[in-house]
Amino acid sequence: MSDKLDLILERLDRIETEQKQQGDILIQLIGTVKATNEKVSDIKDAVSSLAKIQEKQDKILESLALRSLEQESEIREIKRIK
Repeated sequence: MSDKLDLILERLDRIETEQKQQGDILIQLIGTVKATNEKVSDIKDAVSSLAKIQEKQDKILESLALRSLEQESEIREIKRIK
């Protein structure tokens, strides 16, 4: 009977050790996921910032293009008058 109890206790010790190891792995995974989520959040913020900058630049380019077209029209008109 004592041998069976010893075997059961050994098995329980192995199970406890495995659970602790799995718990440690889980804690590491959670830390990795948190760090990854923070990086993803930083990347999203950077992309959002770049998108806003790109939008502003697009508006500036559109404005400059319109101004250029107006100036070309004025130059043609001046040349036509001469």
